[in-house]
Amino acid sequence: MEELKQILRDKHIQVTQQRLEVLKVLRELNTHVTVDDVVSALKKKEITLTLASVYNILGIFEKKGLIMKIAAAGEPVIFDVNTFPHFHICDSETREVRDYIDDELMQMISDYLQSHPVEGLAVERIDLNLIGRNI
Repeated sequence: MEELKQILRDKHIQVTQQRLEVLKVLRELNTHVTVDDVVSALKKKEITLTLASVYNILGIFEKKGLIMKIAAAGEPVIFDVNTFPHFHICDSETREVRDYIDDELMQMISDYLQSHPVEGLAVERIDLNLIGRNI
């Protein structure tokens, strides 16, 4: 549990028992999750948090860069515990989301944006979601 506390401290997130429990569940699930997935996993551990509390905690985690929101996936919102640079493939029918790792493509996009900066924007993160149907 000390490791989880340190993760929160490193991201300048106040350590609370609720936040520790949510972080622990996120690390155990280690996948793309919805708020309902987190609430369900907490219930299995007999930990009761309101839906609003989980939303708030995930919102804090996202704002501090501990997780990422995958906006292109639609509703309900899907969060990703993997914050390293990568892309997503979103199935438009099943809503399944999976990681797509292509360092060369990421570097190409990054290099392009360095040589062609977007006026008025300091790029913090590159998100690319490929949306289609599994075949």
